[in-house]
Amino acid sequence: NAVTVSKLVEKFAVSIETVRRDLLEMERQGLLTRVHGGAVAKTGMSGFSVLSQRNSEHGEQKKALSLKACEFINDGEIIAVDAGSTATFFAEALKEKFTKLTVITHSLDVFNILNSYKDFSVILCGGHFIREENTFYGSLTINMFSSLYAQKAFIFTSAVSLEHGICDFRQEFYDIQKVLLGCADEIFILADSSKFEKKALLKLTDMKNDYIYITDSDLPNELKE
Repeated sequence: NAVTVSKLVEKFAVSIETVRRDLLEMERQGLLTRVHGGAVAKTGMSGFSVLSQRNSEHGEQKKALSLKACEFINDGEIIAVDAGSTATFFAEALKEKFTKLTVITHSLDVFNILNSYKDFSVILCGGHFIREENTFYGSLTINMFSSLYAQKAFIFTSAVSLEHGICDFRQEFYDIQKVLLGCADEIFILADSSKFEKKALLKLTDMKNDYIYITDSDLPNELKE
């Protein structure tokens, strides 16, 4: 896959200098090769697409792993829920399985799915809004998350690698996920099998034994082991 600097500037609404600096760092990490006017991804680099496109990809896998994740939740618990395409499948699974939960989220999609449903209490952490991702981010969102406690946090990442750890693409998501890692007693990493053994620009954390990783049945056996 190849991309031009001008396309990245337009897509993410950042400066040319920011794009060039990020591409230089990604090349240093071995994730891509810079070429004149853009860059080419190296094998194993996960691609990032907008939410509307991701919502239509790997739907069965996202539904399956979301239902599996529900097995780790008890009615009445307080949970923190990340944003992203898997988040909408997860929210629908919560409606199917539970009657009473407190859900803390920065995803407007999750809020809209769960708000006013049965005995759910939904806390939306607002701030600056990313329209194409339908989610909030920034210091206001982070401050609100930091002042709340959850028994369990469910994080949806772009890439999971045994060697390179848990990664994401956008700084806005990365900053929120960093807070989620510290706001709950138990951490659950949810990613469909297509995201395993891939790389992304921003490393969130190494894979840790005390995290619980939930994926679909398409994950190769050697990776499970």
